[in-house]
Amino acid sequence: MKVKPHRPYTAEYDNGQSAPNLLVYLLWLLVHKLVTIVEQLMQSLRQPFFSKRIRIKAHQYAEHQQQQLPAPVSKLSKVPKHLVVLLGPEPPLYRQLAQFIFWSLAAEIEYVSFYDHNGTIKRNCEEVKRCVREAPVEGKDRIVWLERSGSGAEADDSPRQPVGSGRTVVVGFLSPEDGKQGLVSLSRSIGESVRRRDLYAADVSIELLDSRLQAALGAVPDPDLALYFGDVCSTYGLLPWQIRLTEFLPLGTRLRDSTEREFVRCLHRYAKCEQRLGT
Repeated sequence: MKVKPHRPYTAEYDNGQSAPNLLVYLLWLLVHKLVTIVEQLMQSLRQPFFSKRIRIKAHQYAEHQQQQLPAPVSKLSKVPKHLVVLLGPEPPLYRQLAQFIFWSLAAEIEYVSFYDHNGTIKRNCEEVKRCVREAPVEGKDRIVWLERSGSGAEADDSPRQPVGSGRTVVVGFLSPEDGKQGLVSLSRSIGESVRRRDLYAADVSIELLDSRLQAALGAVPDPDLALYFGDVCSTYGLLPWQIRLTEFLPLGTRLRDSTEREFVRCLHRYAKCEQRLGT
């Protein structure tokens, strides 16, 4: 019997080609990691840190942990007027969410909303408020909570927040019922108005829908920027009508890992975005 010469085993694909060498694969991963680190380092060196311009007095959390807030974004060409923090499958961390309120206040963002597709944040919005009250804002700045009732939404000025001529951020909580379900309810309402002849069909327009949807959300403008976590960019049913021009940017892999530096980086990326609308 003729014995075939021994040769080392190599995995093969269905097309007969040999699998890539393990050493080459590891070297490729190492080069990719080094390039990523260099890019992040160069980006951090190019970005001006807010803390180098104006320092805001640190606030205390329940466990007395000090954190510096970012200074106003005076060097950026634009700042989002309405920011949405979008959660996917991960559970909300209310103390971490509260940080976005302070960061947005310091960055002079006027509206901040929190959304998750289960409605957990909206049902437990008092937890976010409690975390904010444990770290009151400084000076004349104030935080206004947007409370929604059956007839719409109204601003509820927390008595623990200082009132004055300083910066103001309006904080709201969104759930799927404010998105597709809200559109369905509005469509039914308009249909009933047309049937009763309180409204003519010719009067139904995009402007009418925009105005009524904004009224239902407390006259809050459409979101300019939505921050999400992880590698998957999904709206999870967030306000399908109002996000036509919203920029979606990733902010780290997990909510618990979000930092002021990453928040600043996203604001710089948003400032560089150009919207080109068709005619």
